[in-house]
Amino acid sequence: MKMNKYLLLLLSLLFSLPGYSTTYYVAKTGADTNSGTEASPFLTISKAASMMVAGDSCVIKEGVYREVLSPQANGTSSQPIVFTSFAGDSVLISATEPAGTWIQASGDMYRTPYNMTLGRKNMVFVDQRPMDWARWPNNVDHDPYTLESIEVVTGTGSSVEAPDIDNTDWTGGYIWYLGAHSGTSWTREITASQTGKIDFIGVNINQWPFNPHNPTIVRNGNRGRFYLFGVLSALDYAEEWYFDDVSNQVFFQAPGNVDPNTLQVEFSARQRTMNIDRDYIIIDGIHAFGGKVEITGENCIIRNGYFKQCLQTLDELDNTDAQAGEGAIHIRGSFTTIENNTIDGSSISGIYIQGWNNVTHPLIQHNVIKNCNTVGIHASPIRSASTHNRFLSNTIMTTGRDGIYCAGVNNEIAYNDISDCMKLNNDGGLFYTVGNANSRNTEIHHNWFHDSEGPDYADGRAAGIYLDNDSKGYTVHHNVVWNITWSGVQMNWDIWDNNIYHNTLWNVGDAMGTWLKPEHTMERIKVYNNVASTEEWIGNDIQSNKILSNDHFEDIDNHDFRPKWWSSLIDDGMAIPGINDDYQGSAPDLGAYERGLTPWIPGVNSVEGGEVDMTTTVEPIQQVRLLVHPNPAKDSNVTISLQGVLAPKTIAIYNLAGQEIFETIESGEHLVVPYSVFGEAGLYFIQVQTADRNWAGKLIVQ
Repeated sequence: MKMNKYLLLLLSLLFSLPGYSTTYYVAKTGADTNSGTEASPFLTISKAASMMVAGDSCVIKEGVYREVLSPQANGTSSQPIVFTSFAGDSVLISATEPAGTWIQASGDMYRTPYNMTLGRKNMVFVDQRPMDWARWPNNVDHDPYTLESIEVVTGTGSSVEAPDIDNTDWTGGYIWYLGAHSGTSWTREITASQTGKIDFIGVNINQWPFNPHNPTIVRNGNRGRFYLFGVLSALDYAEEWYFDDVSNQVFFQAPGNVDPNTLQVEFSARQRTMNIDRDYIIIDGIHAFGGKVEITGENCIIRNGYFKQCLQTLDELDNTDAQAGEGAIHIRGSFTTIENNTIDGSSISGIYIQGWNNVTHPLIQHNVIKNCNTVGIHASPIRSASTHNRFLSNTIMTTGRDGIYCAGVNNEIAYNDISDCMKLNNDGGLFYTVGNANSRNTEIHHNWFHDSEGPDYADGRAAGIYLDNDSKGYTVHHNVVWNITWSGVQMNWDIWDNNIYHNTLWNVGDAMGTWLKPEHTMERIKVYNNVASTEEWIGNDIQSNKILSNDHFEDIDNHDFRPKWWSSLIDDGMAIPGINDDYQGSAPDLGAYERGLTPWIPGVNSVEGGEVDMTTTVEPIQQVRLLVHPNPAKDSNVTISLQGVLAPKTIAIYNLAGQEIFETIESGEHLVVPYSVFGEAGLYFIQVQTADRNWAGKLIVQ
């Protein structure tokens, strides 16, 4: 069986070499005084972790585990430590604790004893959905991206005035403020209040980000907007809560104003669900809720998990840089892989990758990341300042600001599908970066950036690909940007050595835009073979581009941007070595797609395209699942099924030592493997490879 280099590396991490290893079991029916076998499992993951050494595995059975998964030993490149779910079981690590009995306080408000200890990270959840800190104005539609807020009439760096402010005592509560520029928000503690006026801990209005984001600045016809929260007297609406740190009680008005004793109500109790501070750790098929995953070890893999509301927090209350270095998955170690997961819900970033301490080489691929940055600061579903980033084939949607932010060097951003961004902030992009004096040597290719608009309380600036101040050394090719309100490609200040090739920019405000002060220069900007629906092209070397007055594409509504057979885009481009070597006909086609090639499709089920002509409209890609049954297997044959894939595929099975014990090529959907193939009880790994994708699974044989 011939495997690519990445698969060989992945298998070397997955499988230990011959030698002694132990598989421990954890179950909600177990006890930590047990032996840790399947017949006598431990009760906690922590107990298993305390026993494990390089090469060991922990198999966790169905249930909710209210503890922190924290390995106690390092694995090695040939003998990683593996934590995995029992086949077919749903395993959830929760950073929350269930609420106790609720007592009616008054009207629809209830209270219960509980000591919240996490400060700005305290939260109340109902059915795993975060509630609102008691606030004014009320969040009437319960949507964090629609601002029920008050416009500032006048203000200073430490106060706002508006006639709607009543005589409620807001002292000790908080103000959330979004300036008229709307690039970022900030939150401060309230020091005094009176009718029509709120005083708060001051900000330096002469320093970015508070200039231009402060109440003295008029932009877009206003001075910004705000809401107030965090005092008991504001608790007057469904889904609001308040914590009294004197009596250690939580006050709550439940969804629908029902008795909260009838609901699944949980409180934040721990900041983390996983604390991966050891090397060569694999987390496979384990879900998390209510607390972040933090990775400080190196060469770790997290895959096949569902991470729900893992970072619910206020902004930093003393924030002076418009960003907070946190995410639902927080990477602080090098050579980390995050793949095949869903990250759903984060007040700040979805995946945050630290830039300092020489963190390098993260691989983020085939993830769905959504519902991030409800705070409205510089945060993103994927946000990184590290180097050698590879962000591949992710589906990203619904966030307050940018879709992907990447500021390091030597990066590849490819085959991602990014939409529904910039829901709170203005002056950002679906891909966003800010440069400096050095070349970033970064390639952005084969992505979709689409269906996003800046907020209507600002001037609606949502760019597709935004190379902000001093961005240098970017090659941007074969991307499609459509249905966005600002530039398809925006570049600001000193911009050098950027190549803009083969992009399709459709229904955008402008094809390209720049903002250059008199002291700034634009040097060596190449713009070749692009197509757009509106002006203009901006660069030093502009060749073979086209502005179209009408639609030349197969089916825009179904995201098929291949040129139609009659289009003037066909064979109208110029050859660019290393960029369009596979063109068909006498010359390359203009835009992101070459007619005559299988169209590439980005996102979690990406297709990279190829040499086969597809003459019909692209069909939506279905979610493909690898199923193994029965699992565990005991004295029975095993059926391996790759649902929905009838194409030829190579199926291989490996034992825990990494030895291949079975291989075949199968064209049908199902394959039956005799029980005799396995030889002995243990943990086995299954790899299925088609022409353009790979799937991995696991099997327990008893």
